[in-house]
Amino acid sequence: MTAIAAISLDDSTSSAVVFTPSNIDQQGVAKYFAPGSSGFDSRPALSQSVRLPKVGGNVARATVKAVIPVMDPADASLKIGEVIFTGEFVIPKRAADLDRANVLAFAQNILADASTIAMVTNLESVY
Repeated sequence: MTAIAAISLDDSTSSAVVFTPSNIDQQGVAKYFAPGSSGFDSRPALSQSVRLPKVGGNVARATVKAVIPVMDPADASLKIGEVIFTGEFVIPKRAADLDRANVLAFAQNILADASTIAMVTNLESVY
């Protein structure tokens, strides 16, 4: 198992944002927060979790989530929404290492694909 450690990710300007570990809750979800000076609600957050197969089940689930708070332009202390990304990998117990590596590579590539970027940044349809 990997130790819970800070995670450094680049933002849209290629500036590194360091997410520091906060806690692991009772459901096994590890939570991280970026630094923020204007309060808890204004801090970007990440979470990661792995759920092993249930008794008699045959799939594990690995989930990652990123949350970016949307603050009111007129009152920077007021959160008016959140931009959220959730990714879930459903992994059969008998999946080979190559299968896991391939789905991870596909996920990384689809997130970097021009059509996905246009969907998110410009709300453009893929057709």
